[in-house]
Amino acid sequence: MVLLRSVPAPSEGVRHEQAETTAVLDGKGLGAGTLYVAETRLSWFDGSGMGFSLEYPTISLHAISRDLSTYPQEHLYVMVNAKLNAEMQENAHDQEDEDNSSEEDDSEGITEIRFVPRDKAACKSEGRGMASRQVTYKNSFHI
Repeated sequence: MVLLRSVPAPSEGVRHEQAETTAVLDGKGLGAGTLYVAETRLSWFDGSGMGFSLEYPTISLHAISRDLSTYPQEHLYVMVNAKLNAEMQENAHDQEDEDNSSEEDDSEGITEIRFVPRDKAACKSEGRGMASRQVTYKNSFHI
């Protein structure tokens, strides 16, 4: 089960907004919603205001996928450096086991997200918007 949260959509620094975009998280369809490419994060929300938001440093890879042998539609592919389902479930519960959860290794898994816009031309703008934001964040965190 995928847990979505009620968080506000970004209102500042939005570089691209794409309605009618289906989110697929680790192979599970979340339905259609709106994808936001903002200066500090990538966010997706369904029609009821439930969704998720990812800060760019947590995204290890993004690409426009046109390979129909891996997925039947062109989409924006995003790989996140954590198991998003587990993280969402932890955040949804009370922090009773805070000591135990802090000992867990966050690098144990990845999450794959596919954003499939109804308008296929939108993939190019989504990818460009993400690329410019990730370059900014990678340069600011470079050691």
